[in-house]
Amino acid sequence: MRREEYLHILTEQIRCKMARGTIEQEINDHIEDQKAEFLGEGMGQTEAEEAAIREMGDPVEVGLEMDRIHRPTMAWGMIALIVGLSLAGYLLRSVMYQTVLGIEQSAGKTEELFWVGASSSWHTSLELPALLLGLVLMIGICYMDYTRIAVYAKPILIAYQVLLFIGLQVAGAKMYGTTRYIIMPFGNIVLNLIDLLWLTIPLFAAVLYSYRGQGYRGILKAILWMIIPSYFLIIRCQSLIAAMILEVVYCVVLAAAVYKGWFQVCKKAVLTGIGVVVVLIPVLLAGGIWCFGMAYQKERIAAIFSIGDYAVDFPRVNVIREMISGSSAFHGNPQFKELLTYVDGRVHLLASVVAAYGILAGILLVLCLVVLILRFAKISLNQKNQLGMVMGTGCTALFLIQAIVFILENLGGVGEMGIYCPFFGTERSGILASYILLGLLLSICRYQKTAPEPVIRKKNVPGWKKRFFEKERG
Repeated sequence: MRREEYLHILTEQIRCKMARGTIEQEINDHIEDQKAEFLGEGMGQTEAEEAAIREMGDPVEVGLEMDRIHRPTMAWGMIALIVGLSLAGYLLRSVMYQTVLGIEQSAGKTEELFWVGASSSWHTSLELPALLLGLVLMIGICYMDYTRIAVYAKPILIAYQVLLFIGLQVAGAKMYGTTRYIIMPFGNIVLNLIDLLWLTIPLFAAVLYSYRGQGYRGILKAILWMIIPSYFLIIRCQSLIAAMILEVVYCVVLAAAVYKGWFQVCKKAVLTGIGVVVVLIPVLLAGGIWCFGMAYQKERIAAIFSIGDYAVDFPRVNVIREMISGSSAFHGNPQFKELLTYVDGRVHLLASVVAAYGILAGILLVLCLVVLILRFAKISLNQKNQLGMVMGTGCTALFLIQAIVFILENLGGVGEMGIYCPFFGTERSGILASYILLGLLLSICRYQKTAPEPVIRKKNVPGWKKRFFEKERG
C-alpha cells in the first residue's frame, strides 16, 4: 500500500476535521522514522517504505484509535460547576433582595434609616435574562474553534477599541464622576467599559502569538499594545484599580510567552523585568495620583485602604467587619437583617451569606469558585497548543484577581473597588463578559487534544528586500 493511500484511509476514520492535519503529519513522521531504520538495515527505498507502512498496522484500526484519542471532549464537570455557581449566585442575591425589600417596606422605605436604593443593588429585572444569555453565549463559544482568533487578532483588537472609543463619544454617560458607561439605544442596557476591556485579554494573547521569534522587537511591540487599554481605564474611566489589574494580566500573559521560549531573549532577565514591572505598576500609579492627582482621587485611595480619618467616610467597611465578626461557623449574625441594609448587594454577597448562614457557608461558596479557577489554570498551563496556553492563562489570571478582590472586599480588608466578580455580581456587562471568557476557556478545554497551532500568514516580502538582507548577512 502506498503512503498516500494509507494516510487517506487512516484520516477518514477521524471525525474531528480539526485534528486530521496534525494526526496525518504525526503518522507520516513515524513512517519516515521507521523507513530510515529499514534503510539503515540495507533495504531499498520502495521496500523500506512498504515495510514501514506495514509496521504501522491496519489503517482503519489505527485511525479508529486516533479518533478515540483525538476527539473534542466537553468538560461537563466544569460546566456543571459553572451552572451551579451561577444558580447559587442568582438565588442568594434573590433571597437577600427579598429580605432587604421586606425590611424597607416594613419601615416605609425611610431614607434616613436605609441606603437610598438598597434593594436595587441586590436585584434588577434584566439580571436573569443576562444570566441566561451569558450561559447560551458560553456554550456557543465553547463549540467554536478558538484558534481562528489568532489569524485576525490585530484587526479585531483595533476595531474593538475603536468601537469602544466611538461608543464613549456617542453614547457615553458620566456617572459617579467618571465616563465609564455606554448607554445602549435599546433595552435600557448600560455597559461598563471596564468589563468590556477584559475581553481584550485573549485578543492581546493572540496578537502576542503572531510575534513569536521576533526577539526583543516582539516584546516591544507587545508593550505598545498594552498602552491603549490603559488610556481608557485611567483617563476615561479614572479607575486606577482596573488599570492595574489589566496591566498585571497582560504582564502574566507576556511572562508565560517568554517562559515558553517564544522570543529569542534572555529568559531570566526578561522575566525578572516583568516581575519588577508587576510590582511597580500599582506603586507608580498610586504614587502618581497621590502626588499629582486631584483631592478627591487622593481621598478615594485613602478610603480604599481605610487610611486615617478617611475610613470614617467609608462606613461599609466597618459594617462588613461587624457582619463577619458576629457570625459563627454554623450560625449567622443575630443582627443580620439590620446590617444587610447597609451593604451593597453588587459587592458584598459573600459577607451577607456569612452573616445569614454562617462562616462555613461562605467558605463553601469561595471554595467552589477557587476550585473552578484552579482547574482552568491547570488545564491552561498544561496545554500543548501554545495559543491556548497563553489565552487560557490570561483569562484564568483575570478570574483569580477578581476573586481575590471580591474576597478582600467581603472581609472588610479594603473598600469597594468597582471590580465585577464572576457569578456573584449583578452588573449585566460583567455577566456577559465573564461568560464569554468562560466559553473561551471551555473551548480550550474541549479542543486541547485536537487543536493545531494556527498558521499566521506573514506579509509577502518583496524580492529586492530579500536579496538585500541576504547580501547584508553574507
